Amino acid sequence: MIKLGGSIITNKAKFGEFREENAKALSRVISDSGHEAIIIHGAGSFGHIKAMDYHLNVPGQIEGKTGKIAEVIGDVLTLNSLIVGTMIREGINAFSLPPHSIFPITDKDYELIDHLLRNRFVPVLYGDIIVSDGDYRIISGDEIALEMAKKFSPEEVIFVTDVDGLFTSDPKKDKNARLIGKVRAPEIDIGYGDIDATGSMRGKVERIKEILKYTKKVLIVNGNYPDRLGKALRNEDTTGTVIT
Repeated sequence: MIKLGGSIITNKAKFGEFREENAKALSRVISDSGHEAIIIHGAGSFGHIKAMDYHLNVPGQIEGKTGKIAEVIGDVLTLNSLIVGTMIREGINAFSLPPHSIFPITDKDYELIDHLLRNRFVPVLYGDIIVSDGDYRIISGDEIALEMAKKFSPEEVIFVTDVDGLFTSDPKKDKNARLIGKVRAPEIDIGYGDIDATGSMRGKVERIKEILKYTKKVLIVNGNYPDRLGKALRNEDTTGTVIT
């Protein structure tokens, strides 16, 4: 299972800016690997900016917010279409699965995903807004990764981010921060990360700890260097963090 972070496939500081070259390069190495996979991507600037502006980052009642919810759902669907189109052009049998159409997920939905995998499609899900029983909430790509891990127990889960991995401190603020090459989940204590619509690095790590109950290892690699993902998919040593 591969999670492409929103910061890698979009410019998170500018609404609706798709990082097409990154998406192409990452799709190419995934395609070349030939792996059966589930792919999940973040919403990036297509989702986070408006979600924060419209105060949709806090779960609540749909009433009075229908238009804004629909707008953000449409925007992240646009991003998904761009990603899926790029993947198909690079040789991936990508099959879009909008989370707002299948969550809260049922056994029937899991059967659909299993059916796609058996027929050599690559399910592509993404951070989205889901609605149910008059309420709405954001569902992050990391949460989806956990749900998929619970059901499908992937051999490994790779998080493709805009940093090299886990560090001793925030590498964007501390020039003396050191990359942690390998670590066991119980040893991790992360206290940095800017707040966005779905949480922070601390939240990501807590989700990773849960995911590790259902997979052998989690890797974090920097998507600005696509060959690092390629090496990870080939089981070669690469720059990043391995969490077990």
